[in-house]
Amino acid sequence: MVNSKHAFWQALLVAVAVFGSGLIMGFFIESYRADAVKMNILDSEIYVFDEQLRQIILDQQNVSCTLAKDSLFDFANRIYHDAEKLENYDSASKFSESFGILHRRYDLLRTLLWQDSIKLRERCQLSFHTVIYFYEYNPEDVEMRARQSYYSRMLVELKESYGGEILLIPIAINMNLSSVNVLLDNYKIEELPVIFIDERYAINTIISSDELERIIFFNYSS
Repeated sequence: MVNSKHAFWQALLVAVAVFGSGLIMGFFIESYRADAVKMNILDSEIYVFDEQLRQIILDQQNVSCTLAKDSLFDFANRIYHDAEKLENYDSASKFSESFGILHRRYDLLRTLLWQDSIKLRERCQLSFHTVIYFYEYNPEDVEMRARQSYYSRMLVELKESYGGEILLIPIAINMNLSSVNVLLDNYKIEELPVIFIDERYAINTIISSDELERIIFFNYSS
């Protein structure tokens, strides 16, 4: 009986120690992520100013169309990959409010980038395609999650295959950005998620990668 009690208290102490170690480790991990979020927020502020200044320079200086396009795509790739890292942090962290703020900044950057791409394509008569992916951030609906997951995988494959011909810009619509709401209203976009191509074609049904490519490159929509 004494041995049983002794074993019980030993097991209890071990369990408490393991639990406490887990809490401490979790605290340090979350603290590290919180610091990473703060740094990303500061970095994204620099991105916003950098994008605004880049647009001013392109508008005021005699910058070649080739250089302007390269700058546009480089900037798009930079914020695309940084936002991708953010998504990975977001899915594993409890600091949802901080990530929400950071996500809003990236969506603002992406919206600025999209409008800049429209002006550049008109000014230089460039032939690249804009593929805007409007989606809902952290949807609760299971069907919405499944459809967005399908679209995301297809668009990532598309970007990998046609990186120099397609400007892929994902934009969350539920970040309380009035600029995004105005654009949605202007283009009569109501159903989500939607893939919006060259400010002309809105796709909100399940299609194959081949069908998407035909719509983009051959302006074919059945």
